[in-house]
Amino acid sequence: RRSFAATMVMAKVVLALLVMGSAAAFKPMATPRLSRRTAALYMAGVAYPENAERIKVGDAAPAVGLTKAEDDVDDTTVSGLFGKGTSVLVNVPGAFTPTCSNTHVTGYLENLAGLEAEGVDNVYIMAVNDRFVMKAWDDSLELDSFREAKIKPELIADGAGTISASMGLLVDKGDMGGRAIRSAVVFKDGVAKYVGVDAGQPEASSAETIMGMLKKEREDAEAAKAAAEAEAKAAAEAAAAEAKAAEVLEGEVDQKQALIGIAVAAAAAYAAYGQSVTPM
Repeated sequence: RRSFAATMVMAKVVLALLVMGSAAAFKPMATPRLSRRTAALYMAGVAYPENAERIKVGDAAPAVGLTKAEDDVDDTTVSGLFGKGTSVLVNVPGAFTPTCSNTHVTGYLENLAGLEAEGVDNVYIMAVNDRFVMKAWDDSLELDSFREAKIKPELIADGAGTISASMGLLVDKGDMGGRAIRSAVVFKDGVAKYVGVDAGQPEASSAETIMGMLKKEREDAEAAKAAAEAEAKAAAEAAAAEAKAAEVLEGEVDQKQALIGIAVAAAAAYAAYGQSVTPM
């Protein structure tokens, strides 16, 4: 039979083994092996294009090449895509991210009718993701169900961040890579008429903000048109009244001239009569 001392020694040995096993279990995993090429890229980091000056109201859409995902659609440029009509470009940090999927993009999908009523022809949603990720996001958002309407929401894959950088809207998120800054740009016939940039949640770039801006612009234009029409009408009425007054004045002058003519004729007749009468 084991002595108490021997039992305690055995217990300490078992406890030490358990502690060593636990430490090994929670030890961080070693860095996985990388190929020389992958290791070089990992060490160098991904090189994203340099940001241009931040796009502002009045700037033209950049003439950056744009490759369509479908083979039967011709490649174009950003300026060509936004060159006609009113288009909204919504830039989001990434596909499938909670805020982008549940709030930002959904807000536009829920307000397509309102955007159309305010004169929007197209809505484009862009992220710095490859086209395969964007296609999967398209399916997840069920965008096909919205494409029966006049406005057909489309996704743009800015895989290398070139388009975002051309508008000064690219940010390097380190381990997350390059991302588009959450923003929205409204183009009218190829020229930016509104630029809204957000640091956090969608506010300046939300569908509600865009609709409010377009509604105010429409109401201001309608008010200016109504004021111009009222001014033109008042001017026309004033001109008509002036012409009427001139006509009346001319009539009075003509009548006066006629009376003077009658008086002159009467005086001449009287004078002639006086000369022809022989005194008695």
